[in-house]
Amino acid sequence: MAGCTGIWEVGLSIEAHDWLEHLRDVRRLSEATIRSYRRDLASWSAFLGEQGITDSDAGQSEARMFISRMSSRHMASATVNRRLSALKGYYEWRRRRIPGTVNPFFSTRTVKKGRRLPGYLTHEEIEVFLDSTGIDFAGLRDKFLFELLYSTGCRVGEICSLNVADVVRRQVRVRGKGDKERMVFIGSRAAEALDGYLPLRLEHSAEDSDSRQALILDLRGERLTSRGVYYLIRRYAALTGMAKNVTPHTFRHSFATHVLDEGADIRTVQELLGHASLSTTQIYTHTGIERIKQVYRLSHPHAKRTVNTGGSNV
Repeated sequence: MAGCTGIWEVGLSIEAHDWLEHLRDVRRLSEATIRSYRRDLASWSAFLGEQGITDSDAGQSEARMFISRMSSRHMASATVNRRLSALKGYYEWRRRRIPGTVNPFFSTRTVKKGRRLPGYLTHEEIEVFLDSTGIDFAGLRDKFLFELLYSTGCRVGEICSLNVADVVRRQVRVRGKGDKERMVFIGSRAAEALDGYLPLRLEHSAEDSDSRQALILDLRGERLTSRGVYYLIRRYAALTGMAKNVTPHTFRHSFATHVLDEGADIRTVQELLGHASLSTTQIYTHTGIERIKQVYRLSHPHAKRTVNTGGSNV
Protein backbone atom coordinates (compact mmCIF):
# COMPACT_ATOMS: atom_id res chain seq x y z
CA MET A 1 0.00 0.00 0.00
CA ALA A 2 1.70 3.17 -1.19
CA GLY A 3 1.66 6.30 0.90
CA CYS A 4 0.81 4.59 4.19
CA THR A 5 3.73 5.97 6.17
CA GLY A 6 2.69 6.31 9.81
CA ILE A 7 -0.65 4.57 9.25
CA TRP A 8 0.24 0.89 8.83
CA GLU A 9 -0.63 -1.22 11.86
CA VAL A 10 0.05 -4.95 12.07
CA GLY A 11 -3.20 -6.89 12.42
CA LEU A 12 -5.48 -4.38 10.72
CA SER A 13 -7.33 -5.26 7.54
CA ILE A 14 -6.59 -3.63 4.20
CA GLU A 15 -9.96 -1.88 4.43
CA ALA A 16 -9.04 -0.43 7.81
CA HIS A 17 -5.81 0.99 6.41
CA ASP A 18 -7.72 2.40 3.43
CA TRP A 19 -10.12 4.14 5.82
CA LEU A 20 -7.24 5.67 7.79
CA GLU A 21 -5.72 6.91 4.55
CA HIS A 22 -9.12 8.39 3.65
CA LEU A 23 -9.20 10.24 6.97
CA ARG A 24 -5.71 11.58 6.40
CA ASP A 25 -5.84 12.47 2.69
CA VAL A 26 -9.53 13.34 2.14
CA ARG A 27 -10.95 14.33 5.53
CA ARG A 28 -7.60 15.95 6.43
CA LEU A 29 -7.84 14.92 10.08
CA SER A 30 -4.88 15.62 12.34
CA GLU A 31 -2.14 13.05 12.93
CA ALA A 32 -3.12 12.84 16.59
CA THR A 33 -6.73 11.98 15.71
CA ILE A 34 -5.66 9.36 13.19
CA ARG A 35 -3.29 7.79 15.74
CA SER A 36 -6.19 7.53 18.19
CA TYR A 37 -8.47 5.96 15.58
CA ARG A 38 -5.71 3.53 14.58
CA ARG A 39 -5.41 2.42 18.21
CA ASP A 40 -9.20 2.04 18.40
CA LEU A 41 -9.21 -0.17 15.30
CA ALA A 42 -6.27 -2.18 16.64
CA SER A 43 -8.10 -2.78 19.94
CA TRP A 44 -11.21 -3.94 18.08
CA SER A 45 -9.14 -6.15 15.77
CA ALA A 46 -7.34 -7.77 18.72
CA PHE A 47 -10.68 -8.44 20.41
CA LEU A 48 -12.08 -10.05 17.26
CA GLY A 49 -8.92 -12.11 16.93
CA GLU A 50 -9.64 -13.59 20.37
CA GLN A 51 -13.09 -14.54 19.10
CA GLY A 52 -11.63 -16.09 15.96
CA ILE A 53 -13.46 -13.82 13.50
CA THR A 54 -12.54 -10.98 11.15
CA ASP A 55 -13.90 -7.42 11.13
CA SER A 56 -16.02 -8.24 8.06
CA ASP A 57 -17.79 -11.06 9.97
CA ALA A 58 -18.46 -9.11 13.18
CA GLY A 59 -22.04 -8.43 14.22
CA GLN A 60 -23.96 -6.68 16.96
CA SER A 61 -23.28 -9.42 19.49
CA GLU A 62 -19.53 -8.88 19.14
CA ALA A 63 -20.06 -5.12 19.40
CA ARG A 64 -21.99 -5.58 22.66
CA MET A 65 -19.29 -7.88 24.04
CA PHE A 66 -16.62 -5.34 23.11
CA ILE A 67 -18.50 -2.52 24.87
CA SER A 68 -19.00 -4.75 27.91
CA ARG A 69 -15.28 -5.47 28.06
CA MET A 70 -14.42 -1.76 27.94
CA SER A 71 -16.91 -1.11 30.73
CA SER A 72 -15.50 -3.90 32.90
CA ARG A 73 -12.04 -2.38 32.56
CA HIS A 74 -13.36 0.96 33.86
CA MET A 75 -12.25 2.85 30.78
CA ALA A 76 -12.98 6.58 30.73
CA SER A 77 -16.32 7.35 29.11
CA ALA A 78 -14.61 9.77 26.70
CA THR A 79 -12.32 6.97 25.48
CA VAL A 80 -15.22 4.54 25.08
CA ASN A 81 -17.25 7.11 23.14
CA ARG A 82 -14.33 7.92 20.86
CA ARG A 83 -13.87 4.22 20.09
CA LEU A 84 -17.55 3.77 19.36
CA SER A 85 -17.51 6.83 17.10
CA ALA A 86 -14.41 5.59 15.26
CA LEU A 87 -15.76 2.08 14.73
CA LYS A 88 -19.19 3.31 13.70
CA GLY A 89 -17.57 5.66 11.19
CA TYR A 90 -15.29 2.92 9.88
CA TYR A 91 -18.16 0.51 9.21
CA GLU A 92 -20.30 3.22 7.63
CA TRP A 93 -17.42 3.95 5.27
CA ARG A 94 -17.14 0.20 4.48
CA ARG A 95 -20.90 -0.06 3.95
CA ARG A 96 -20.80 2.62 1.27
CA ARG A 97 -17.92 0.89 -0.50
CA ILE A 98 -18.71 -2.80 -0.06
CA PRO A 99 -22.29 -4.00 -0.76
CA GLY A 100 -23.75 -6.18 1.96
CA THR A 101 -21.54 -4.76 4.75
CA VAL A 102 -23.26 -4.67 8.14
CA ASN A 103 -22.38 -2.01 10.71
CA PRO A 104 -22.22 -3.80 14.09
CA PHE A 105 -22.21 -0.44 15.88
CA PHE A 106 -25.12 1.11 13.99
CA SER A 107 -27.52 1.05 16.96
CA THR A 108 -24.99 1.66 19.75
CA ARG A 109 -25.35 4.79 21.84
CA THR A 110 -22.63 6.83 23.44
CA VAL A 111 -21.88 6.27 27.10
CA LYS A 112 -23.35 8.92 29.36
CA LYS A 113 -20.63 10.87 31.09
CA GLY A 114 -20.38 13.54 33.72
CA ARG A 115 -18.67 16.66 32.48
CA ARG A 116 -15.39 17.16 34.30
CA LEU A 117 -14.27 20.71 34.87
CA PRO A 118 -10.89 21.35 33.26
CA GLY A 119 -7.85 22.02 35.43
CA TYR A 120 -6.11 25.35 35.03
CA LEU A 121 -3.29 27.40 36.50
CA THR A 122 -3.78 30.60 38.44
CA HIS A 123 -2.05 33.80 37.33
CA GLU A 124 0.51 33.26 40.09
CA GLU A 125 1.23 29.68 39.00
CA ILE A 126 1.75 30.83 35.41
CA GLU A 127 4.30 33.35 36.71
CA VAL A 128 6.12 30.59 38.61
CA PHE A 129 6.60 28.70 35.34
CA LEU A 130 7.81 31.78 33.48
CA ASP A 131 10.18 32.89 36.25
CA SER A 132 11.94 29.51 36.41
CA THR A 133 13.34 29.67 32.86
CA GLY A 134 16.98 30.52 32.19
CA ILE A 135 18.76 32.96 29.85
CA ASP A 136 20.51 30.48 27.55
CA PHE A 137 18.97 29.11 24.34
CA ALA A 138 16.89 26.45 26.15
CA GLY A 139 15.71 28.90 28.80
CA LEU A 140 14.70 31.63 26.34
CA ARG A 141 13.00 29.05 24.13
CA ASP A 142 11.06 27.61 27.07
CA LYS A 143 9.98 31.07 28.23
CA PHE A 144 8.65 31.85 24.75
CA LEU A 145 7.00 28.41 24.52
CA PHE A 146 5.13 28.89 27.80
CA GLU A 147 4.19 32.46 26.92
CA LEU A 148 2.93 31.27 23.52
CA LEU A 149 0.86 28.44 24.99
CA TYR A 150 -0.74 30.79 27.52
CA SER A 151 -1.07 33.83 25.24
CA THR A 152 -2.79 31.96 22.37
CA GLY A 153 -4.55 29.00 24.02
CA CYS A 154 -3.37 26.83 21.12
CA ARG A 155 -3.23 23.04 21.20
CA VAL A 156 0.26 21.59 21.57
CA GLY A 157 0.18 20.12 18.05
CA GLU A 158 -0.72 23.53 16.65
CA ILE A 159 2.17 25.15 18.50
CA CYS A 160 4.69 22.58 17.27
CA SER A 161 3.56 22.92 13.66
CA LEU A 162 4.10 26.69 13.59
CA ASN A 163 6.71 28.17 11.28
CA VAL A 164 8.50 31.48 11.72
CA ALA A 165 6.54 32.86 8.76
CA ASP A 166 3.26 32.19 10.59
CA VAL A 167 3.96 35.00 13.09
CA VAL A 168 3.42 38.50 11.72
CA ARG A 169 3.01 41.62 13.92
CA ARG A 170 1.72 39.75 16.96
CA GLN A 171 -0.70 37.75 14.85
CA VAL A 172 -0.27 34.00 14.44
CA ARG A 173 -1.74 31.89 11.64
CA VAL A 174 -2.67 28.51 13.10
CA ARG A 175 -3.64 25.29 11.31
CA GLY A 176 -6.05 23.48 13.61
CA LYS A 177 -8.18 20.35 13.50
CA GLY A 178 -9.36 19.39 10.05
CA ASP A 179 -6.59 21.60 8.62
CA LYS A 180 -8.75 24.67 9.33
CA GLU A 181 -6.87 27.94 9.63
CA ARG A 182 -7.57 30.64 12.21
CA MET A 183 -5.82 33.72 13.53
CA VAL A 184 -4.73 34.05 17.15
CA PHE A 185 -2.78 36.78 18.89
CA ILE A 186 0.21 37.12 21.19
CA GLY A 187 0.44 39.69 23.96
CA SER A 188 3.28 42.08 24.72
CA ARG A 189 5.08 39.67 27.05
CA ALA A 190 4.97 36.85 24.51
CA ALA A 191 6.24 39.29 21.88
CA GLU A 192 9.16 40.24 24.16
CA ALA A 193 9.94 36.57 24.74
CA LEU A 194 9.89 36.00 20.98
CA ASP A 195 12.33 38.87 20.42
CA GLY A 196 14.70 37.34 22.96
CA TYR A 197 14.46 33.85 21.47
CA LEU A 198 14.63 34.46 17.71
CA PRO A 199 18.34 35.46 17.43
CA LEU A 200 19.43 32.29 19.28
CA ARG A 201 16.98 30.21 17.28
CA LEU A 202 18.73 31.29 14.08
CA GLU A 203 22.09 30.20 15.49
CA HIS A 204 20.82 26.78 16.63
CA SER A 205 18.75 25.82 13.58
CA ALA A 206 19.72 22.62 11.78
CA GLU A 207 20.39 22.74 8.04
CA ASP A 208 17.34 20.85 6.75
CA SER A 209 14.41 22.74 5.26
CA ASP A 210 11.87 21.92 8.01
CA SER A 211 14.19 23.03 10.80
CA ARG A 212 14.93 26.29 8.96
CA GLN A 213 11.19 27.04 8.87
CA ALA A 214 10.14 25.71 12.31
CA LEU A 215 9.37 28.35 14.94
CA ILE A 216 10.31 26.33 18.03
CA LEU A 217 13.40 24.12 17.99
CA ASP A 218 14.76 21.42 20.24
CA LEU A 219 18.37 21.30 21.43
CA ARG A 220 19.42 19.56 18.20
CA GLY A 221 18.07 22.49 16.20
CA GLU A 222 15.13 20.51 14.83
CA ARG A 223 11.40 21.13 15.16
CA LEU A 224 10.24 20.58 18.74
CA THR A 225 7.70 17.75 18.98
CA SER A 226 4.54 17.48 21.08
CA ARG A 227 6.24 14.80 23.16
CA GLY A 228 9.10 17.21 23.77
CA VAL A 229 6.70 19.88 25.03
CA TYR A 230 5.08 17.40 27.42
CA TYR A 231 8.53 16.49 28.74
CA LEU A 232 9.53 20.13 29.27
CA ILE A 233 6.34 20.98 31.14
CA ARG A 234 6.66 17.92 33.39
CA ARG A 235 10.28 18.91 34.13
CA TYR A 236 9.40 22.48 35.03
CA ALA A 237 6.43 21.35 37.12
CA ALA A 238 8.76 19.10 39.13
CA LEU A 239 11.41 21.82 39.32
CA THR A 240 8.97 24.36 40.75
CA GLY A 241 7.26 21.87 43.07
CA MET A 242 3.91 22.34 41.33
CA ALA A 243 1.35 20.11 43.05
CA LYS A 244 -1.06 20.12 40.09
CA ASN A 245 -0.84 17.77 37.14
CA VAL A 246 0.29 20.22 34.45
CA THR A 247 0.19 19.43 30.73
CA PRO A 248 0.26 21.59 27.58
CA HIS A 249 -3.56 21.49 27.63
CA THR A 250 -3.50 23.04 31.12
CA PHE A 251 -2.17 26.23 29.53
CA ARG A 252 -5.05 26.12 27.03
CA HIS A 253 -7.55 25.69 29.87
CA SER A 254 -5.89 28.55 31.74
CA PHE A 255 -6.12 30.84 28.72
CA ALA A 256 -9.84 30.15 28.25
CA THR A 257 -10.66 30.44 31.95
CA HIS A 258 -8.78 33.70 32.43
CA VAL A 259 -10.10 35.53 29.35
CA LEU A 260 -13.69 34.54 30.17
CA ASP A 261 -13.17 35.67 33.77
CA GLU A 262 -12.09 39.05 32.39
CA GLY A 263 -15.35 39.38 30.46
CA ALA A 264 -14.48 38.11 26.97
CA ASP A 265 -17.40 37.15 24.75
CA ILE A 266 -17.78 33.37 24.68
CA ARG A 267 -18.15 33.22 20.88
CA THR A 268 -14.89 35.14 20.49
CA VAL A 269 -13.20 32.64 22.79
CA GLN A 270 -14.70 29.81 20.73
CA GLU A 271 -13.06 31.27 17.61
CA LEU A 272 -9.71 31.73 19.33
CA LEU A 273 -9.71 28.16 20.64
CA GLY A 274 -10.82 26.72 17.30
CA HIS A 275 -13.81 24.89 18.81
CA ALA A 276 -16.32 23.66 16.26
CA SER A 277 -19.09 23.62 18.88
CA LEU A 278 -19.96 26.36 21.35
CA SER A 279 -20.87 23.72 23.95
CA THR A 280 -17.20 22.73 24.13
CA THR A 281 -16.26 26.30 25.04
CA GLN A 282 -19.09 26.65 27.56
CA ILE A 283 -17.43 24.24 29.97
CA TYR A 284 -15.06 27.07 30.89
CA THR A 285 -17.99 29.19 32.04
CA HIS A 286 -18.81 26.37 34.47
CA THR A 287 -15.30 26.68 35.87
CA GLY A 288 -16.00 30.32 36.66
CA ILE A 289 -19.41 29.50 38.14
CA GLU A 290 -17.90 26.89 40.46
CA ARG A 291 -15.36 29.43 41.67
CA ILE A 292 -18.12 32.00 42.25
CA LYS A 293 -20.09 29.41 44.24
CA GLN A 294 -17.05 28.75 46.44
CA VAL A 295 -16.55 32.47 47.12
CA TYR A 296 -20.25 32.80 47.95
CA ARG A 297 -20.20 29.88 50.40
CA LEU A 298 -17.16 31.29 52.16
CA SER A 299 -18.29 34.91 52.36
CA HIS A 300 -22.10 35.13 52.62
CA PRO A 301 -23.30 34.85 56.25
CA HIS A 302 -26.33 32.72 55.37
CA ALA A 303 -24.30 30.41 53.14
CA LYS A 304 -21.77 29.46 55.80
CA ARG A 305 -22.17 26.09 57.49
CA THR A 306 -23.43 26.28 61.08
CA VAL A 307 -22.38 23.98 63.88
CA ASN A 308 -25.16 22.11 65.66
CA THR A 309 -24.59 22.63 69.40
CA GLY A 310 -27.36 20.28 70.46
CA GLY A 311 -30.06 22.92 70.96
CA SER A 312 -33.41 23.10 69.25
CA ASN A 313 -33.45 23.48 65.47
CA VAL A 314 -36.83 25.25 65.61
